[in-house]
Amino acid sequence: MNDILDQLDELIADEASQVEYKHELAISAFTNEIARLMTAQGLSQSDLARRLGVSRAHVSQLLQHRSSPTLRTMVQIANALGCDVVPNVAPCGSWPARPFVADGGKTVAG
Repeated sequence: MNDILDQLDELIADEASQVEYKHELAISAFTNEIARLMTAQGLSQSDLARRLGVSRAHVSQLLQHRSSPTLRTMVQIANALGCDVVPNVAPCGSWPARPFVADGGKTVAG
């Protein structure tokens, strides 16, 4: 996977584009993990929305990347799933397999 990321980094020449790309990659990793946890816990978007006190449409927008969650929102979502958000910083080009671990802090990314 790092080879693909390196190739994409080369294609995205300017720093602003790289930041946007990496932002989207991090949000995607987070929302994919949330979707996985929801499936594992047998939760629907409506269930998660009730736990968060928001509309199902809002949860749908977050999971479909139509809105970008703040770190606070990410923590609220993880908390609603009985998990933690563990931000990770790594040298460029060395994305861990799971940049965000959300399983109650029992494991560490990597």
